[in-house]
Amino acid sequence: MRATPGRVGVLAPVFGRAFVEEPMTLWSLGGHGDVEARLTSAFACFLEQVLGLGLVWETTGGRGAAVWVPPDRFEGWAVHPWSHPQIIGVAEDGRRYEAFWDWVGCHHPAQPVWLLDSIAVEPAAQGRGLGLALVAAGLALARADGIGAFLSTGSERNVEIYRRCGYRLAEVADAPEGGPKIYFMRSDPY
Repeated sequence: MRATPGRVGVLAPVFGRAFVEEPMTLWSLGGHGDVEARLTSAFACFLEQVLGLGLVWETTGGRGAAVWVPPDRFEGWAVHPWSHPQIIGVAEDGRRYEAFWDWVGCHHPAQPVWLLDSIAVEPAAQGRGLGLALVAAGLALARADGIGAFLSTGSERNVEIYRRCGYRLAEVADAPEGGPKIYFMRSDPY
């Protein structure tokens, strides 16, 4: 189901806990100090911007959530929600944060796709199919539009999970400046 704006306080900590070891997030925001608190703060700021746009789906009880961005949404943002000054402010190195996400953005396909921006399942609830259901919901949106979907992950273990959902590996690249290996994946239209 689509999440409503009042769900920031429930969903941001789920993302914070789920992303605490995700290489893309750790590289861009930094891995020192209270990582979970910084991630929760960053996701709270992000979710405050996207929940009201109907871009967030959640499982019953809020144990999992996914942010699905339709292709036409990118042109509507003057500043991408992940480029909000408050989020850059929690990064250990704002320049590295912005450079990394600009690099990731350069790998997105030119043709219209639905983007699985972020997906999180409460660590204690992982392995129960919640994430698969959230991915399937977004892929159904892409299919309804007759287009594919795209995602990037820094976790090699996620590659097989996404393959089971219908994604294929499109590219693997090492992030600049000694950053993590990133897996770019596509789900083609049916």
